[in-house]
Amino acid sequence: MELKNRALPLIVLLLLTAVSCVPLKESIYLQGDMAKHLEDLEGQYKIEKSEYLVKPGDLLYIRVTSLDERSSSFLNTESGYTTMASNPMSASLLGYRVGLDGSIDYPFLGKIYVAGLSLREVAQKIELAASKYIDQSGVIVKLLNDHVTIMGEVRNPGRFLMNSEEISILEAISLAGDMTDFANRKAVRLIRKDGDTPQMLIIDTTDERIMFSPYYYIKPGDIVYIEPRRLKQWSLTGIPFSLFLSVVSVSTVIYTLVK
Repeated sequence: MELKNRALPLIVLLLLTAVSCVPLKESIYLQGDMAKHLEDLEGQYKIEKSEYLVKPGDLLYIRVTSLDERSSSFLNTESGYTTMASNPMSASLLGYRVGLDGSIDYPFLGKIYVAGLSLREVAQKIELAASKYIDQSGVIVKLLNDHVTIMGEVRNPGRFLMNSEEISILEAISLAGDMTDFANRKAVRLIRKDGDTPQMLIIDTTDERIMFSPYYYIKPGDIVYIEPRRLKQWSLTGIPFSLFLSVVSVSTVIYTLVK
């Protein structure tokens, strides 16, 4: 009987430890046998990518270039520019705001409709319009409001600038310092505005097949929300469960030794 009484606290300790641990399988991204069966997967799936399409409200950085910069300088005036104060990395850049009608008002070239076009197509359209004034021109177009919002169970939630025109959802999450131990990696919500209608999708980041999904790559303006796991409900009045477990563990060991 005395042995059972001594063993009981140890059993309770083991149970608490087991409950507090996050299963390793639920913490690993992109699980599967892709490394072994990559050729088979390439035959079954195709990585889907889509270019960002300009929409009303976007801010575009546009610069017309030519062999003789002096001949194109009149097309790079600041008369049609507006600033984007919310984008610190682009504070030195000025851009053209896309109006509600989907067009920009470009000096000398007039109104140019750009909504629904990719940045590459916008550049081609402006280059065609500029060819009336200069020969062998080139056009650089960049999106200035290229941000993504990461919320929920991440280490550093917030609004982040996309440091590349194409980043994956995993790269976006890494901007926020990765998910916490309490994050539900199987239920990552992606909110994307398609026209006037927002879409919300559930993404399982533990499944390697997400790399072949059209939603694997983030678009400017996307919102990523990571749900908490049920384990987080074990926190007591703001005290982390790990701290609570440590106190119980030490108390149990002391009780076992002194009894």
